Amino acid sequence: MEFLAVLAGVAIVAASPLVPGLRPTAKKVVAGGLAVVDKTKTVAAIAGEQWMDLVAEAKAERVAEAEARANAVETIEITIPEE
Repeated sequence: MEFLAVLAGVAIVAASPLVPGLRPTAKKVVAGGLAVVDKTKTVAAIAGEQWMDLVAEAKAERVAEAEARANAVETIEITIPEE
């Protein structure tokens, strides 16, 4: 994404000798692209953190369930008929 903003900026700067006043536009395009990249990185970091939290919770639940099954004692009642 950052690359596209830079590429657009370079294209505008390259065209600036032909069209006066394009340099400020190029700076705005690059600045906007960088802002989008920063926001995307933040969102990706938050999503990654939430994903890791979800995975950790799922693993903890699996361990707890396995421990509960291991600690469970099944009781069988046997009735012996009297003669």
